[in-house]
Amino acid sequence: MTQRAITTRYTVPKNVQIGVDLSSLPPISLTVKDGKLLALDWHNDKTEKLLAKINENAEFIARETLEQEAQKAVIEQKSCAPSNQAIALQVCHELDEYFCGERTTFDVPLDLLHGTPFQMCVWQELCCIEYGQTISYKMLAERIGKPSAFRACANANGRNLISLIVPCHRVIAADGGLGGYTGGVEIKRALLALEKRFAKV
Repeated sequence: MTQRAITTRYTVPKNVQIGVDLSSLPPISLTVKDGKLLALDWHNDKTEKLLAKINENAEFIARETLEQEAQKAVIEQKSCAPSNQAIALQVCHELDEYFCGERTTFDVPLDLLHGTPFQMCVWQELCCIEYGQTISYKMLAERIGKPSAFRACANANGRNLISLIVPCHRVIAADGGLGGYTGGVEIKRALLALEKRFAKV
């Protein structure tokens, strides 16, 4: 039986002592479908319409409820929580670790099949950019074997539905400028500062 997609809201921890100011970061909306993360993006004025469209057929479950149901499943010795709920909670836990500087890669299963073959190629290459590192759009195009397609790579970046985990924030302009970011350049700057703070030399 196919499970209904679910969506939840993640709040970035504001009180962690990590030497990077995360207080201005907005909440994150995430959507899980068929046991995989389908979408994750910052919930603000720029993304509100897109997120509403993605989540129009999804059931909203608050993180607190996901935690409670997971604890109940443990107490009742159930084998596992419903798949979509379990994945959504896994995403939240991995984000907690990321924002505390304790996680540099993500293990949650991703659904990248909604893009064109070119877009999927770009998104898969984004996942190969190491934590704490940045590359230019030109370098990204070269890495996928299409050196003249840097503008198309930038467009594919903008179509990425799984922000942060598929790390399009690690792609910057060739002159060292931040370039664009769906959630806003200030968010991109904060993420890069966080990763620079905890990247291993």
